Amino acid sequence: MDSRLAQERVRKYWDGRPCDSDLSDRNRLTREYFLDIERQRYEIQPHILDMLSKFDWRGKRVLEIGSGVGTDARIIIEKGGGDYTGINIDRASTEATARALQVFSLPGVALQGDATALDFPDATFDVVYSFGVLHHIPEAEKAVAEIHRVLRPGGRVLAMLYNRSSINYVVEILFLRKAALRILSMPGAIALLECVGFPRLKLERHRQLASQPGNMTDDDWLSRNTDGPDNPHSRVYGAAEAQALLSAFRIRSNEVHFFDHRHWGALGRLLPKRAHRALGRRWGWHRIVHAEKSA
Repeated sequence: MDSRLAQERVRKYWDGRPCDSDLSDRNRLTREYFLDIERQRYEIQPHILDMLSKFDWRGKRVLEIGSGVGTDARIIIEKGGGDYTGINIDRASTEATARALQVFSLPGVALQGDATALDFPDATFDVVYSFGVLHHIPEAEKAVAEIHRVLRPGGRVLAMLYNRSSINYVVEILFLRKAALRILSMPGAIALLECVGFPRLKLERHRQLASQPGNMTDDDWLSRNTDGPDNPHSRVYGAAEAQALLSAFRIRSNEVHFFDHRHWGALGRLLPKRAHRALGRRWGWHRIVHAEKSA
């Protein structure tokens, strides 16, 4: 697919569902809505808050690529002391982040822009933060080149990529979900899967897409099983692939986190939190890379 068309599909998709916007049923873009999303985001993924709290943001010029509804942005500004700018490819996420900063009376700027063609001079920022976004950009290599350009010498990148060597990818996406797809057309299958915790609307959409003519590629299957069945683009990265993507930088750390126990129903709930953490550190879905631009 032409890269411009692919990027436009990505923009339209996230414009309709900014990241984490579905976590709360409170009145949209209110203080209660943002706090509800914050509570759930960090309760489910405590490694994010731990990572943000340990990183040195104070006095740094920070660019966030893909800010969602501004949850991490508020931590970076309010608790970290960063001089914040956020960009999103879509308008809805940009407006949500801008509203969050306004509601909490925080300084910072939210802009709509393309990560593959950043509208900033060279060496503008001290830190570029991007959590779960680069793997959704069809031309991720161009985005990384732009990150390198706008970072000052010695500047840092903190990025999360979906992990290829994860339980979520190897066990769930490549095996269990493919097996489940084969039974979706059977009478009562969706009702049964709904009883054990799978969302009916997503199941019905997967069944509908699977019934359409044409061959589904491995890339299509991956994208459909990361951020919703209509998600147009996702990639996964092993340790070496992540290092290759960020080869212009010096890698300081390249580690994994986050076993999503919710995908495992009663078994996941029975596992103690220390088991969640241990599984996440070995076969987690989030590959977090901390890298530095050469001085």
